[in-house]
Amino acid sequence: MAKIPSEFPLFLDVGGQDILSDVQDVNLLLNDLNNHDPNKLVELIKEDYAHLDFGANVNAKQVIYDPMIAFFNTH
Repeated sequence: MAKIPSEFPLFLDVGGQDILSDVQDVNLLLNDLNNHDPNKLVELIKEDYAHLDFGANVNAKQVIYDPMIAFFNTH
């Protein structure tokens, strides 16, 4: 991950209740990306989301996918 160009736009969704991608793993990933352009990196944390909520939660469009699409539309 550290080899990703710093100007490449990245949008990271994080679920606080996701047992498949826990907080320690996310912190390791963010550490690898610490030299990334901060204007090109967004970390969206949803503390109450588990792994399946990203696809099945009734408000996923509003809280996850709308912000993601807006981010990529500006980059």
